[in-house]
Amino acid sequence: MAHPAAVFSPTFASGLSAGDLEQAAASFTRDGCLVTPDGTAIHGRDQIRPVLAQMIIRRTEIEVEASASVATGDVMIVRERWRVRAGEGDGRHEQTLQPLLVLRQVEGTWKLAIALPWRRHW
Repeated sequence: MAHPAAVFSPTFASGLSAGDLEQAAASFTRDGCLVTPDGTAIHGRDQIRPVLAQMIIRRTEIEVEASASVATGDVMIVRERWRVRAGEGDGRHEQTLQPLLVLRQVEGTWKLAIALPWRRHW
């Protein structure tokens, strides 16, 4: 069986990259938290959904390049390296992020409890 982190992150990344808002949002727990580039903590899947929609509108694509994790019980900490591309034409840019992710197992499925893609504030 594949390690949970190896299964989880590509699901989130592929959903966002494919423009599938439902898949990307469903990767979060109902009370999940996403920390934005300016350090704002967005709480709750319903509040996170509009941020993900903005990322989809900007044609954001995430490629997971590396992943490492440690878990105990129903909690897992994951460190990854993402290649992120966004925008179109001359406005398209690329950056490498090293997000810190906290996953929680909910009804047998690993979901994002906390996502800090832009860690410079932590």
